[in-house]
Amino acid sequence: MDTSLLEEAVNAAARTIIEERTALARIEGVVRSDAFARAVTLCFDCKGKIFVIGLGKSGLVGAKIAATFSSTGTTAVALHAADALHGDMGAITGDDVAILISKSGETRETVEIIPFLRGQGNRIVALTNEPGSSLAKGAHVVLPLSVDAEGCPMNLAPMASTTNTIALGDALAAALMAARKFAPHQFARFHPGGKLGWLLTARVADMIDRSKNPTCWEGHLLREAVAVLARDRMGAVSIVDQNGRIKGIVTDGDLKRLIVRGEEGKLDRPVVESMGASPSVIALSASAAEALDIMERRTSQISALPVVDENLKPVGILRLHDVIRSHF
Repeated sequence: MDTSLLEEAVNAAARTIIEERTALARIEGVVRSDAFARAVTLCFDCKGKIFVIGLGKSGLVGAKIAATFSSTGTTAVALHAADALHGDMGAITGDDVAILISKSGETRETVEIIPFLRGQGNRIVALTNEPGSSLAKGAHVVLPLSVDAEGCPMNLAPMASTTNTIALGDALAAALMAARKFAPHQFARFHPGGKLGWLLTARVADMIDRSKNPTCWEGHLLREAVAVLARDRMGAVSIVDQNGRIKGIVTDGDLKRLIVRGEEGKLDRPVVESMGASPSVIALSASAAEALDIMERRTSQISALPVVDENLKPVGILRLHDVIRSHF
């Protein structure tokens, strides 16, 4: 490719991103509007399904929106506008809400669905760039796409408008999740396969070897804790108080750093002087996702995590190795 031609191409790409970013910036105002609040209320109060209907690129974007709704607690169906006009409207009941998508608001197939919907009593939310369009006039709530330019070099191909349509769909899904207090365990029900499903459904209790629970009393010497480390080879030993509750932790890493600093004399000092106090812990009922969050989202990652019961008494050690092995 000629250098000047490549430069022109890259500049066109950059202008696309700029236009999309500019259009997206306007969406926050739409999301904070009374119209958006009404749209959320209509979807939340829906007794049936949310039908997301569009044609062409709008139909493809609508399929994504419907899929996001369905996976986050709002039952939704994507319906191609042309198919709807040829019999598929029969799937829509009076309890359903329709989200109709058309940038121009004049897409014939989409607009022609409106009389059927209104005659059946369905509530209609329109996603369009033209508030004076036929679609907008036939809808109960209008959410403007707020796009001035597509970002296409010819300003013809849907780019910024489809980006903003997806953003509004995501915003609606997020609002409904919050309104329904949609929880991770519910999300897991709809995503049982793959890594995501495993992270949310696997439990710490299923990943640890409960026959090994390396512990050492806080009154012992560090040397005795090291002996437990060497015996159980779990990467860490929990330090407990006289009631058996966890008070600290000593890890293989702590021992290595002590030796590097030339502080071997601490081996014959009380373990409380060298342990990590108030360590991070995890419950038996916690998910793999929660465990990984504790182990990895920190400045210094944890490779061995004490597992405790409801009384904060150690019942085992969860290693990063155990998490990986349980999945693979």
